[in-house]
Amino acid sequence: MPKIDCRYCDKELVYKSTRDLPFFPFCSERCKLIDLGKWVEEEHRIEESFTPEEVNETDESKGE
Repeated sequence: MPKIDCRYCDKELVYKSTRDLPFFPFCSERCKLIDLGKWVEEEHRIEESFTPEEVNETDESKGE
């Protein structure tokens, strides 16, 4: 059986299908909401550096 760890509390989750885990990849609604709160408060973020040329390309494509 596949195993993963909850992305917030590291509790081990064993399952046959992801349908067996209603809050996948979290163990509970609580862990899911805590993680969501961290994204909202910008404690978690995906950082990617952009060159000025890439920013200009993005701005120009929005205008089309």
